[in-house]
Amino acid sequence: MVRAVCVVAGLLFFAPRTPPSDVDGVTFALAFRAGEADRYRNTQVTGTGMSFHGAITERIADGSTRRSIVVTLGSSAADGRMTLLKTWDEFAAAERARTTLVVALSGPDLPEVPAAPTAIRFSGVYDGQVRTIMRLPQAGEGGGADSGPCPGEQARQPDAKASFYCAPLLTGATATIVSE
Repeated sequence: MVRAVCVVAGLLFFAPRTPPSDVDGVTFALAFRAGEADRYRNTQVTGTGMSFHGAITERIADGSTRRSIVVTLGSSAADGRMTLLKTWDEFAAAERARTTLVVALSGPDLPEVPAAPTAIRFSGVYDGQVRTIMRLPQAGEGGGADSGPCPGEQARQPDAKASFYCAPLLTGATATIVSE
């Protein structure tokens, strides 16, 4: 009997850990920023945020195009406070302070989002892909260092003056515009 209990306990202890079936977008984005996003690999990420960038047309490897969206979840200060961003001025200030918290969405049927503050409800799977995001030109040098582009996505011109940061990409994403 003791042997059976030890075997079961050992199997439970050494069994592969399955990621949670669903994780909140803010929790996930904070984990990504902390370098701990791999624990959410192949996990459904859901949340609500604002699109300030509008829809972006991306070219796929097969030559076709699809829409992608960058969703700003808020502004995350060093002290852990999270602030929702609803206006262009709030977004620009967060970009200058380098505190915006974002996820990028890629999916076959994302809505056409205007380049104006638009509330978005989203869902997608993090499979380890990333997307380089360019900061607003109005953000200037800002109040902190940028993480720079994602690995392997450096600017073609080494003297590019833009500021870049790396964001997690949620694939197979769905999104709906939330009317307020």
